[in-house]
Amino acid sequence: MTEKEKHGKLLSEHKILRFNLSKGGFEASADLVAIEDLVNLYVNDSLYAVFHCLPSQIKELAIGHLLTEGIVSGIKEILEIKVAKRRVRVQLTRELSHQTLKEIQLISTMCGEGRLKPPPRTLRNAYKLKFNRNKFNAEIIFRAMKILNSRASIFRASGGTHAAALLDENGALIAFAEDVGRHNAVDKVVGEAAMKKADFSGLLLASTGRLTSEIVIKTLQMGIPVLASLSAPTDRGIKLAEAFGLTLIGFIRGKRFNLYSSPERIKID
Repeated sequence: MTEKEKHGKLLSEHKILRFNLSKGGFEASADLVAIEDLVNLYVNDSLYAVFHCLPSQIKELAIGHLLTEGIVSGIKEILEIKVAKRRVRVQLTRELSHQTLKEIQLISTMCGEGRLKPPPRTLRNAYKLKFNRNKFNAEIIFRAMKILNSRASIFRASGGTHAAALLDENGALIAFAEDVGRHNAVDKVVGEAAMKKADFSGLLLASTGRLTSEIVIKTLQMGIPVLASLSAPTDRGIKLAEAFGLTLIGFIRGKRFNLYSSPERIKID
């Protein structure tokens, strides 16, 4: 079975011209690309966000986004969620404020300018990290990267996605997701873990994307103590991690990585 047959709803085949300098020109070929779809998120019957995303784990994406953005403090605040075609309708146990409804967002695959500091709702959760004493063996960080590489089937076929995973202190995989956007991939794994009633204070979040302030804020919002990536952090991401006691790890390569903040959570046997 081909990759297109296995992932027909997530991959699209396109005719291309492939240039080869050694052959001195172009040749006709075909390439698989990740599908980017639009999904509208309605909260209490009002449009809240438009996602540009890989059309998979849409329910998890919606739940995770509401959690990581602080719209809800827990999955219990979600009374009902319905997914139909390109629409997700969520009913909460309470009404949202007028200000929140005004802040309709475009959740795209492109990076925003970032936030100088987390919103007040995130600060309340972030301060709890100061008291989080959970530790993770360095081997679990390397295991997380192996999982990202081995399970990212859409990336292997297209090269066009990011991946994210949540692991516990024993290295057990709690949630995994791929998406055309790194923010969406993080939201999806948070949503899946929330549906499984996982304790985020004992989890490690692994990502293939850059560790910008937005990704750090999502991690702080959930009280996740360790954030690790194959990629680089930004200065703003590092400053936020330092300020709130998040363990931030980047440039994981082979048996090496760079540790930018709160090294006390990483142990070496």
